[in-house]
Amino acid sequence: MNRDPLASILRSSLTMILAGGQGDRLYPLTRDRTKPAVPLGGIYRIIDFTLSNCLNSNLRKIYILTQYKSDSLNKHLRLGWGIFHEELGEYIVSTPPQFRASNHWYKGTADAIFQNIYTLQEERPEYVIILAGDHIYKMDYGQMLLFHPDNQADLTVAAVEVDLKSAKDFGVMSIDQDYRIVDFKEKPADPPPYPAKSDNALASMGIYIFNTDILVQAVSEDARRDTAHDFGRDIIPQLIHTHRIFTYPFQDADQRQQYWRDVGTIDSFREANMDLISILCLRSIYMMRLGRYGPIRRHHHRPKRYLRINRTIGSAPYSNR
Repeated sequence: MNRDPLASILRSSLTMILAGGQGDRLYPLTRDRTKPAVPLGGIYRIIDFTLSNCLNSNLRKIYILTQYKSDSLNKHLRLGWGIFHEELGEYIVSTPPQFRASNHWYKGTADAIFQNIYTLQEERPEYVIILAGDHIYKMDYGQMLLFHPDNQADLTVAAVEVDLKSAKDFGVMSIDQDYRIVDFKEKPADPPPYPAKSDNALASMGIYIFNTDILVQAVSEDARRDTAHDFGRDIIPQLIHTHRIFTYPFQDADQRQQYWRDVGTIDSFREANMDLISILCLRSIYMMRLGRYGPIRRHHHRPKRYLRINRTIGSAPYSNR
């Protein structure tokens, strides 16, 4: 008899991290690198938070789907995350578009998964965890993985509460008393309020757990349609009427909202950096390094020494220390 159901679920799970977006709204920080590789808080890269969550949740089979300006990200993964042992079935693999199922670049989040169906066929996981590489938070994915089969879900979507004004930038869902999603709108002009707190809405965190067969079927059918090929705009609204779709609230044991931020704009990037020194976020961010789910791992690259020319006296270049 299996005495540890979570261990069994972890062994049969595969993680895919979406890390290929251009990050236009974060320019000029993304001029030379993809958004997940942008430095944050002086010692982290944005993707370190998602990868640390995976490491601390014992998710050790990870594919990172890259596309634009991925050199900096690949270097960071090589120097800072070469800690898994493939002979033990552990790995982090950076995967650019393979052009197996299509002759174009990734056209959306769902299309990125569709173009990597070959990987799912090779790995044959029972569950696929889909994550974003540009969010700041700390989470034990294991609890969500237990929630998924306990509710006989085909898809589970992690969610946070946001104020109604901010909700216009997210996928917003309505749920019943059993946390089953009954409606989902991507970036609605008039977000539906969360019944428990009428000033807030329930927003998707872009964290999904799929049964693999449901995922493959959904993205394959979507690839044949004229859509945005996006989970929020197309896949989830389509599945609500035919499958069991549940939300997993991102709360602690006392049902308190946990810290989460989507670093999508210059303003949100500044706010995320300020959060690192905010007293209000001591529990959620600063204490991450000593918290119950383990530390946020990072690799601090040694800064380059830039040369500067003293044009006033015409001297030779010298090291600007």
